[in-house]
Amino acid sequence: MKHKPKAIQMLARNGWRSSDGVRLALTLAAAIALTWPAWNDMATAAILNDYARPIVLVIPIMCWLIWVRRARFRFIRPGSSSIGWVVLFAGLQFFFMAHHLYGLRSAWHLGAVLIVAGTIFACTGNSVVRQFLPAWLLMPLLVPVPYTLAALIATPFQLFEAYVIASLYGVFGVGVEVFCHNPGGARRLVVGSTSLPLDTACKGLPTMLSLLLISYGFVFGSPMRPLVRASLLLISPVVALLCSALALGGTLWLYDGRSALMTADLIRALSEWATLLLAFLLIAGALRVMVWASVPVHQYHLASASR
Repeated sequence: MKHKPKAIQMLARNGWRSSDGVRLALTLAAAIALTWPAWNDMATAAILNDYARPIVLVIPIMCWLIWVRRARFRFIRPGSSSIGWVVLFAGLQFFFMAHHLYGLRSAWHLGAVLIVAGTIFACTGNSVVRQFLPAWLLMPLLVPVPYTLAALIATPFQLFEAYVIASLYGVFGVGVEVFCHNPGGARRLVVGSTSLPLDTACKGLPTMLSLLLISYGFVFGSPMRPLVRASLLLISPVVALLCSALALGGTLWLYDGRSALMTADLIRALSEWATLLLAFLLIAGALRVMVWASVPVHQYHLASASR
């Protein structure tokens, strides 16, 4: 018994019993079973839709934010949660009315997320919400952005990325043209003798959203000052787009008749994840520079610090 994890020991000292864990597990399983079609649909969207790809990062980042605050389990006490019941009721309304009456897919997904979140809050109490609020705020991001809305938002990012690429290639004397107003309405990026649809070549929006999620976990996983957190989150989209443009600039030559299209697509997909890592390292490096320059970055020590 003495080898139990510290978090479990803390909960036991605060009045939690094994029956509370069983109740939470059963009600959570029931909530997921009730909303399973929506969760399955969200998982499919995350696999097939580029704009929904960042969803796969939400759960790991939530677990990370809870882990770094694990010492806060000493403040978690059993009790009822008015917030939980409100969230649960709202989730039931979204889940059934949006899907069966109005056919709103995103509201259906949001209802499933709220039902699961409300179940957790109702079974654990308000203290869980307060102590791990940064993690819970990520739950709505499990809902895929509607494709039509995402495509509309992505257009200015795609154009920015395309013009950055054209400028970089121009430095080396290689012509890259961006066609925004074609008779057919499709925007295209032309490199050499190869013409590519702009929404296929330039995918800065998924990279930007992924980096924003990672940056969120990074800044809320450390005891930073609010101004520093806001600054790092604000520069994340710019860094992501610039790094994505650099990565695409390095792989576009594959599309110019020098490689099979399938090989070019594969290398481009792999470079997107490498781009994400590069962008995150740049942000982490910027934080290191701020610390080196004696900028007041940290506000206090996390409760999860070893004692």
